[in-house]
Amino acid sequence: MTELDPAIAGMLAHINGLGQPDMGDLPVGVIRAVMTENCRMMEGPPPADPLTVQTLSLTGAGGPLEGRLYRPAGGREGPAPAILYFHGGGFVAGGLDSHEMACRRLATLSGLPVLAATYRLAPEHPLPAAYDDALSILAQIGREGRSWDLDPDRVIIAGDSAGASLALATALDAPVDSPHIAGVLMFYPVVSFVRDFPGRARLGRDYLLTERSIQAFAAMALPDHARRGDARYNFLDRGAMGHCPPVMLLTAGFDPLGDEGQALAARLSGDGVAVTHRPCPSLIHAFIHMTGVTPAVQPLLSEAATWCRQMAE
Repeated sequence: MTELDPAIAGMLAHINGLGQPDMGDLPVGVIRAVMTENCRMMEGPPPADPLTVQTLSLTGAGGPLEGRLYRPAGGREGPAPAILYFHGGGFVAGGLDSHEMACRRLATLSGLPVLAATYRLAPEHPLPAAYDDALSILAQIGREGRSWDLDPDRVIIAGDSAGASLALATALDAPVDSPHIAGVLMFYPVVSFVRDFPGRARLGRDYLLTERSIQAFAAMALPDHARRGDARYNFLDRGAMGHCPPVMLLTAGFDPLGDEGQALAARLSGDGVAVTHRPCPSLIHAFIHMTGVTPAVQPLLSEAATWCRQMAE
């Protein structure tokens, strides 16, 4: 088995030695504040390449939502292919600030505008609120994207963790008159609320994301146990997914969600989807934020950005 990245191992030893409560045991407001701060603290310096940043008012299924459009300087004139990005955070936390650096890096490395979207969070808004918001935002790009100089005919949908789940669900369930989805980029997705995977027990402690926090987030996102089997959020229990656009999926070797990510890659490929699965055996969940921790992350972000650019051509 590949060893844990040494720099990440050192970071985890420091964090685990602090004796802090598990994230799943904290009040939701504290979870949100801690997650945003942790994401920021792990990041390296921002990209040196200039970007313009525009605040947008997005239209979710339940009302207005905030978005941020990151546009690389010197990009093509007129409507450009774009990346629609949904942040992670267990459907409970995360937002524009927690994922700002990740979106800046993706825009800089790909040369494509990145629209960072928010969505309603649990427990105030359990699923399917986030799912409905994601579909609503995609539809808004179809209506208004050209006024933002985005091309609705070439959209990549991307996300990490819970946001990766939203990205895939949106691509699978988008109506036929939606913007054209050229690809789906997923970092360590949430794949199932009902299946057991061996990695949950094996890696559910000491690797940042814990089984305890996974269960706490699931209880907030889907408090009604009868709804946890909904196929919208359980991809291995869906029907055929062969209509899915091409996928790039990155999984981490020391992530309790890694097994289900690998199972998803196999299932999509078996359904005839063009899948680029990139295992990252020495890394952990949330690694996209760890550019300030280990040099292993930046090349992976570059690889994902290149894939996005190729899909958008």
